[in-house]
Amino acid sequence: MRILFWLGLLVLIILALKKKMQPPRAGSGSSGYPGNSADSENAGSRNTESAETMVCCAHCQIYLPASEAVQRGEQVYCSKEHADLA
Repeated sequence: MRILFWLGLLVLIILALKKKMQPPRAGSGSSGYPGNSADSENAGSRNTESAETMVCCAHCQIYLPASEAVQRGEQVYCSKEHADLA
């Protein structure tokens, strides 16, 4: 009986490790259709194209997309109010 317990536990551990080692599926949330190969092929390129540089506010140290930042000289701020405080 002990052998069955340890064998079952070993199988569960192996399955958990296999699941953890698998890479996430590309495009899993884009269309809702897992069989759509066109979406899964283009998902990697869309993710890198839509990635944007993040910058840190010089006043409150939060990170925000560079397109939403306010720049004064070499400093970057999250809002006009923080830029005016400096």
